[in-house]
Amino acid sequence: MKKLVLLSLAVIASFNLQAQQDCSDLFISEYVVGSGNNRALELYNPTQAAIDLSGYKVGRFRDGSGTPMLVNLSGTIPSLGTYVIVVDKRDPNGTGFEESVDPALLAVADAFVNPVYVQADSPFYFNGDDAVPLIKGDGTTLVDLVGKIGEDPGTAWSDANGTWWTTDKTLVRKANVKKGVTVNPATFMVEAEWDSLSEDTFTELGWHTCDCASVGVNENDVNKMNMFPNPSIDKQLMISTSQNMESIQVFNIIGQERDRVNFTQATDRHKLILEHLQTGMYIVRVTLVNGAVISRKVMLGK
Repeated sequence: MKKLVLLSLAVIASFNLQAQQDCSDLFISEYVVGSGNNRALELYNPTQAAIDLSGYKVGRFRDGSGTPMLVNLSGTIPSLGTYVIVVDKRDPNGTGFEESVDPALLAVADAFVNPVYVQADSPFYFNGDDAVPLIKGDGTTLVDLVGKIGEDPGTAWSDANGTWWTTDKTLVRKANVKKGVTVNPATFMVEAEWDSLSEDTFTELGWHTCDCASVGVNENDVNKMNMFPNPSIDKQLMISTSQNMESIQVFNIIGQERDRVNFTQATDRHKLILEHLQTGMYIVRVTLVNGAVISRKVMLGK
């Protein structure tokens, strides 16, 4: 026990632990440990400005290690947008350790990382017993954490009933979570901040519901949006919302606005025609008249 306490203190001392305000920095909004090579993380930007990912890293503390394996990130996440990172296994003919990730997971990825597995340097091959950090700056500022650094739970971290949560599952951050875990927890209570979905569920990747998107909005207001079809082969989208819309913005994956519609008359539905945009992945951001903002990812074209 004394050795474990000393290890925990040493791990914590190696990181800059800074107080983080609600909705002020990126956090991990989805975590995937599925079958085969299906591994993914979704990052969410809860702020009112785009965030450059060049100062951020993700990875794992393997099997209770106090030293992380990390991969550098690049790109930009627009305000209230997401960024999906997937392990780089894309060969449809791959087998064994080279088995391709699920096509549904490939379709929602913003970035592919860590194509070659090397035991000493395999940051994105996390399993249910590896603590998964989001780190920024000089590599020692902890922004978020799934699991507990310095602890190997065996196969996975479990809830109070002993049910595995961090393996063969997709975890989605609860909507009331507004910031990451910046201090190594005494106990990782996974059910406190996460909802659990069945293995190889990818339908929630590419968008995230968070209370940060409705700061200052009456909590009694219901803010929902339907958008179809997705993917949109003909680059036309039908959008309907539970409240009237103020505007619709369309961003490319590096955060540049590519289309915008401002509404002068009250409406809760609109046909968005985006035939002038190139084929690819985009973020559709809808601002409602009550101040709420809802973002969804869409694939345009084949």
